[in-house]
Amino acid sequence: MAEIDLKQISGLMSVKLGKPIVLTASEKVGSGYHSDGFKLTAQDGTCYFLKYIKSHDLGFEFPERRIASLHVSDGMNRRAQNSPAALGVIVSDQGKAIMLPELTETTQVYEIQEYGEGDSVSYSKILADNISKTHVDDEDRTRLEAIADLLVKIHSHKHPATDPQRLAAVYNDGIRNMLTNPELSVMVLSEFPNDYQILDLDGQKEIIGLMYENIKAWMGRSDRLTALHGDFWGANIFFRPDGTCWVIDFSRIPWGDPAIDAGWFMSQFLWYYHSTGNPYFRELIDAWLDIYGKKSGDEELLKAIPLVLGWIGIVQIYPRWFPDIDVKIGRKFINHIKDILKQKRFVWDD
Repeated sequence: MAEIDLKQISGLMSVKLGKPIVLTASEKVGSGYHSDGFKLTAQDGTCYFLKYIKSHDLGFEFPERRIASLHVSDGMNRRAQNSPAALGVIVSDQGKAIMLPELTETTQVYEIQEYGEGDSVSYSKILADNISKTHVDDEDRTRLEAIADLLVKIHSHKHPATDPQRLAAVYNDGIRNMLTNPELSVMVLSEFPNDYQILDLDGQKEIIGLMYENIKAWMGRSDRLTALHGDFWGANIFFRPDGTCWVIDFSRIPWGDPAIDAGWFMSQFLWYYHSTGNPYFRELIDAWLDIYGKKSGDEELLKAIPLVLGWIGIVQIYPRWFPDIDVKIGRKFINHIKDILKQKRFVWDD
C-alpha cells in the first residue's frame, strides 16, 4: 500500500490553490496493474483524487518513466478541460516533496550538465581525420584503452534492487528498448518507404523479427544488468590534450546489457569498414572487442552484441538522415547486420 503523507500533500496543495488545504483522510478507491487510486478528504469536506504508480516492471522500471506517465495523465486531463480538474504531479522522496510545473505544448524542456575542457576533441573527429589510415597503431590502442576504461566505469554501477524479479524486469526493459524506445528501431523503420531499395517492407519485417528473436534469447539475464550510457559513440566521447577522455549525453536506456553500449560504440567502425573498405576499421573492431572484453571480463560479449546491432543497421540506412546513401553499400551493410542477427553473435561477412 502507498504511504501517503497527508500533511506533506496538504502543504503542496495549499500553495498550488492559494488557500489552506488540510487533508484528514485517505481511502483506496481503485487498483490496477499500473497504479492505485485514492480519495483524499479535506477538513472542509472537499475530496481529491490521488493516483499512485505502484508498478516497477512492464514499462515502469525506473522513476523517470513513472513521472512521465503521470505528466501524460495530467496533461490529458487539462486538454479535455475536465471537471474535476487536474492539479499537478507530486514527486516525494525521503521526506521532501515538490509539485512539478505543468507541461504544455509551449513548454521548453532542458537538461544541463558540465562540459569538459573546451580544447577537447571528439572521437568522431579523430576517426574522420584517420579515414585514410590502413593499420591500427599504438595511438589507436591507447585511445581505445581509455574509452574502455570509461565504459567499464559506467558499467560498474549496479542497480540497487535486491529482488531477483525486479532485477530481471529492469534488465528486460533495457533490451526491449532496442525495439520500443520512441527514438529507436520501430520509430525509424516506420518512416522507411515500403519499396525502399536498400530494405523494402519484407526486409523491414525480417529485421524486426530477427531483433525480437535475439531479445527473447536474453530475457531475464539480470546477472548482466548494469547502468548504461545509451548513446555511446564517437560524437559523445571527447579527448583532452593529455589523452584522458570524458563523455556527455546519457540517454534512452538507463539500465540493461553492457553489450548495448559496447556494440553501439563498435558500430561506427563497422559502418566505416563497409563504406570505405579500409581494413583499418576492421582492425579497430577487433582491437575494441579484445580491449573492452578483457577490461570488462565479459565472456559473452560477441553473443550479446546483436542486441544493439539491429538498431544500428536500421539507423545507418535511414533515408531521412542519409538520403544519398550508396544503395550497394547500404545493402551490403544491412545484410551483414542481418547475418549477425541470424547467427546470434558477432561474425564477419566473409
